[in-house]
Amino acid sequence: MEEFLNQVYLLTDPAIENYIERSFTDLSFHFGCTGGQHRSVYAADQLAKHIQEKYGVKVALHHREQELKRWKN
Repeated sequence: MEEFLNQVYLLTDPAIENYIERSFTDLSFHFGCTGGQHRSVYAADQLAKHIQEKYGVKVALHHREQELKRWKN
């Protein structure tokens, strides 16, 4: 999973940096897997943590499937 996350960061960091440079305020990333309970949740959590730590920006994180089922992450 670590290699997967490194690949995600390689894809997302340039987009984040571009948005910051252009003073944009909203950028969305989405992950999906069957059921929305495992890999996609972990990947989204890790990307949110990465963005907050590296760029110091506010991240709003939503786990749609978990929210629909009223599960706590």
